Amino acid sequence: MKKLFGFVAGLGLALGLFGAGQVASAATSPSLSVNPISASSTIVTGKATKGVRIIVRSVSKKTLANAQASAKTGAFKVTLPAKQKAGTKLYVYARNSSTKAYFYRIMTVQATNTTTSTTSSNKGATTPSNGTQKTANFKAPATPTGLWTSNTYKGYKMAVSFRQSTGLNQRVYLGKKTAAPLTNAAYSVDAKTPTFWAINVRAKGGAKTTFYIRYTAANKFILVNSKNQAVKMSFGKAPAGHYVFTLNK
Repeated sequence: MKKLFGFVAGLGLALGLFGAGQVASAATSPSLSVNPISASSTIVTGKATKGVRIIVRSVSKKTLANAQASAKTGAFKVTLPAKQKAGTKLYVYARNSSTKAYFYRIMTVQATNTTTSTTSSNKGATTPSNGTQKTANFKAPATPTGLWTSNTYKGYKMAVSFRQSTGLNQRVYLGKKTAAPLTNAAYSVDAKTPTFWAINVRAKGGAKTTFYIRYTAANKFILVNSKNQAVKMSFGKAPAGHYVFTLNK
């Protein structure tokens, strides 16, 4: 049986989430969603808190380019000095110049044939447990923001909330009993493919961990390992199983 230590220290999560990225201040950090980045393009687009500064940096933290999100819509477009190789990690920051609060996402540059187009295609790439590449017939969300609840297994039910204002929170339910393994943790997203993400978590006590999710629909994800294989997992005292999380706005 595997237990999910990734959501908190002391819970025993055997997956992985936000180890590399983090939120400076979960309560005041800007919002940020970044569209998939293609190796065939020099453009980074997305949406953030209106008027914030968008900065793109390399793994060595060298600033490659920056721009300002629209003061009306929050949409942004950053032009890189050169195309990036597939597999390259880019750190995309949203920074409030007044408060200095920031939030960033770790983006993996996608090969041209696996990148989801935000304007002409609703198909993203996903890898099933046998490692064979196939095309998904849906478009995964740009961010995990929202409340996600699992199916019930042996009487247990789990919930995970991703919010810019409150960070990452977890709940485990058994009948009328409720446990909160993790509250207000900082988190960031590393998109391996449009549907396979690593979630890096930093608990309030400073413990860091990572877990992985795979979108199976626009509003559903399952827990997987670092090789994108579905395995039995759980957190808290919930029994390990193949849980499916569904988005509840």
